Amino acid sequence: MSKESVIKLIEAAESNPTLLKQLHNAQGPETVLAIGAERGFQFSEAELVAVMQEKQLSFASQELSQEQLEAVVGGKGKKTTNNDYSKNIQYGLQP
Repeated sequence: MSKESVIKLIEAAESNPTLLKQLHNAQGPETVLAIGAERGFQFSEAELVAVMQEKQLSFASQELSQEQLEAVVGGKGKKTTNNDYSKNIQYGLQP
C-alpha cells in the first residue's frame, strides 16, 4: 500500500474514460478504495486523502461545512457599497 498506488490509479483514469467517470462520481474514500481494489491498486484511506490534498482533489459528495453554509445562506462575506461597482455590474464591466 502506498501513495504511489493512488497516483497510478489516477494516471490509469486519465486514459480510461469509464474509470475516470467512476472516480469523478465517487461519494467518498470507501468508494475510491473499492474502485482501486477492483483494479489491483492497494492503498489506505490515509494515503488516498494525502494524495488528494496534494493534488487538490475532492469527492463528489463533499459538502459545505456549517460555517460555509451559513455564509452562503446568511449573506456573510465582503460587502460592496460602492455605487460605481453596482453600475459596472449592471453594464457588464469588471472593476
